Parts: sequence; C-alpha cells; structure tokens
Amino acid sequence: MICRNSRLSVWLLIQLIGFSIIHPQPDNGMDITEILEMREVREGRGLALYSFSFNSDIHLFFIHGAGGRADQWNNQIDHFNDKYQITTFDLLGHGRSPKPKDGYGFNALLADAVAVFEHHKGRENIIIGHSYGVALVLHLAALKQNEIQKLVLIGANTPRPATVSGIWKLPAFILEWMRPIFSKGFVKEAFHPETNQEFIKKEQFVSDKNPMYVMKQLINGMKEIPNLEVDKIETPTLVINGEADGLTSVSGAKELVALLPNAELIVVEKASHLVMMEQPNIVNEIISNFITHK
Repeated sequence: MICRNSRLSVWLLIQLIGFSIIHPQPDNGMDITEILEMREVREGRGLALYSFSFNSDIHLFFIHGAGGRADQWNNQIDHFNDKYQITTFDLLGHGRSPKPKDGYGFNALLADAVAVFEHHKGRENIIIGHSYGVALVLHLAALKQNEIQKLVLIGANTPRPATVSGIWKLPAFILEWMRPIFSKGFVKEAFHPETNQEFIKKEQFVSDKNPMYVMKQLINGMKEIPNLEVDKIETPTLVINGEADGLTSVSGAKELVALLPNAELIVVEKASHLVMMEQPNIVNEIISNFITHK
C-alpha cells in the first residue's frame, strides 16, 4: 500500500481524506449488516465482525484498506459466500467499529487482524487485502505462513514505513475543513475515467463517516510499519491492480511481485484503485480461478 516516499505524503492525504468522502458500493452486493457482530477481539479492542458459515474447509478473510470498510467487499462476499467460509471486519475507527481517540498504530491494527484470524481460521486459509490492508496481510502472512495457503493482494505496492507530511500535525478541525479540497483529487486517482459517475456520486451520502481525528492517528501510525522481508514469504500470491490506479501504481505492483518468490500479477482494464468494485465480475473470476488452481 505504500508508494515511493517522494509521492507518499500526497498519496496519504488523498487516500485517507478521499476514502472518507466517497465509498463506492456495488448495486447488487449482499447487505453484510445482516450478520454484523460486535466482538471484543482483544482486551479493550472491539470490532464489527461479519462471518458467513458454509460447509467448506476453505476460509476466506477480507481486510479492507485505510479509510475503507468491510462492505467494500460486498460483491466478493455475495459471489463466494455459498462456496467458502468467509470472515471480514471493519478496522478500528472504520465502518461500524468503535472510533476511540487513539489506538491506530500499525502494530495495534495488525494484532487485531491476528486475533481475528486465530479465532476464525479453518483448515485452509486464504487472506485477501486491499491497499493498506495489503500491508496487514503480508505481515500476517509472515507471522502465520504455515497456516495460510494463499494470498490475494489488491491495489498492492510493497509495504514500507511511511514518511508522513507535516500537514498531519494540523488540528483535526482544520483537516476536516480541507476535506472537500482533496475529494476531486481522490476521484481522479482512485477511479477509472470510464467509471459510472452516478455510481460514484450516490456514495457521497456516506461522507464524513471517518472522523478526521481517526485519520490523523491512522496516518501517523503508518510510520511504525516495520520493514518486511517479503522475499521470505513463499505463500502463493495473486496481485490484482487496476490499470489506471493512481494511488498504488502498476509499476509498484510489479516491484512487489518481483520480490515475492511465488507471485503473479494481473492488471485489470478499465479499473483503478477500487478495482474490486469497478470490475467486480472480472475480479471475482480471477480470484475464483486462483483459489481453485492447485
């Protein structure tokens, strides 16, 4: 999820402010709120969890990105819930999870993801992450490599400690005031030019769901992302990027794939950073083929 440091500050600003303004959501995806469960995954750490039970040895875990939420996976959950067991969750401060004043460091979020995995893991586990979720997935895979059979990384670049712009020292109310200024930039970077504008606009109703104090803490927490020897992660890995992704570039995805010992990259046309939402049928087919291929 982390780009080269020369672009990192701009990327963080657009990524996190933009996501909190526009959450494109599939028209036909499942309403995962029907199976919402609030659970304390670690002491003092409650999260909104969504689990689908199915008689399968394979368990899919979905981890969204910074400023996102679990129901960005609606189309994938709708496609796979009658084939595999599924677990997803809203990261702390996101979606329907609690939004405390602190607790957004990378290590804390990773510990949450590990706790969810430990509680729900099956015989075969496939972890799917998007954007900042990619960093969490790769670190989870490094910790639990013997228990994870495959990885799917969407909107992926090599995770690195973030160099955070000084703008994130500003008070949250000023950052809140600046939110509309960056929304246009986010749309340009995160969506393909041919993405239906109504599809984007109707999601503006969920603007401001991510409080700016959460975003500020989250971004500063990215400074503690540990350096990771991704070349030691031998888990079979599929990387999916949209061709026009302006936030996590295809070139960055290629760099990551070159480092991973057992990875392949598929670039999806007419898609950008939210490729799994812009081209859900194509992405679902790609993931399905990867799961079933031995």
